[in-house]
Amino acid sequence: MKGIRFCLLLILLSHATPLDGQTGRELRNPSPKELIAQLLLRRAQKIRPALSSPADAPLTPSVDPVEVEGGAAGGGGGAGAGGNFGSMVEEVGQLHQQEQQQQQQQRQVDPFAGFFVEEKQACTGASCGTNEEFKERWSMPLMRLGNKRYYLGIFFKANWYKALQYCRFHGMHLASIESLRENTRIENYIKDAGLGHEHFWTSGTDQGEEGSFFWMSNGQPVTYTNWNAGEPNNFQYENGEMEHCLELWNRDGKGLKWNDSPCSFETFFICEVQ
Repeated sequence: MKGIRFCLLLILLSHATPLDGQTGRELRNPSPKELIAQLLLRRAQKIRPALSSPADAPLTPSVDPVEVEGGAAGGGGGAGAGGNFGSMVEEVGQLHQQEQQQQQQQRQVDPFAGFFVEEKQACTGASCGTNEEFKERWSMPLMRLGNKRYYLGIFFKANWYKALQYCRFHGMHLASIESLRENTRIENYIKDAGLGHEHFWTSGTDQGEEGSFFWMSNGQPVTYTNWNAGEPNNFQYENGEMEHCLELWNRDGKGLKWNDSPCSFETFFICEVQ
């Protein structure tokens, strides 16, 4: 009978169960000693409120975890350990189920909850956890401008399609610009970052119909415009490629205005989210 109980314990211990204080990076299979020691500590914590003070009765486990493991493996190394072994197997199983339920609840949380934080602003929501936990969590530095938040993709350059994919992968869209106010806000944001001389992709394109630009982010046709002089011109390059994607570019030193460019051109980009 003891052999069956021990096999049951080994099966339960074969699943990865995080110990108290472990982070995601430290997750591993705890040893039987560690799991049983944790169980005994939780028992002691349940008893603690009944004590008048910590000094009256120190919290010392009544059973040495090493002896419990040795008695079970040896098949009879101590009657006290063997007698309590069945209840320990049951409690270890309950502990494992509780941890599994907690992990399942965490997986059901919105994958983008708490991801987006405004630039220079700390996370204060309930999903942020402790300060240390939030520091460990990857987040996107966003700037709120009006009713949108923007991310400048300046860590690598990408063609229009990869930029579009990157923004969507992170729960955003390539930017759309639908008013002079919105255009000015974005332009000032880029200039303040010291990047006013660079090119930036938006979601504008006329790939559906030549000359009819629309915003891929929301499907709306482009109504407000801020083109550089002579643009869009759909210039054709030596390789036959033409210009079908909308970028911001300070071509003439007159600020970040619009230009149609080959969609394969690799440059920086702007993502947006409401």
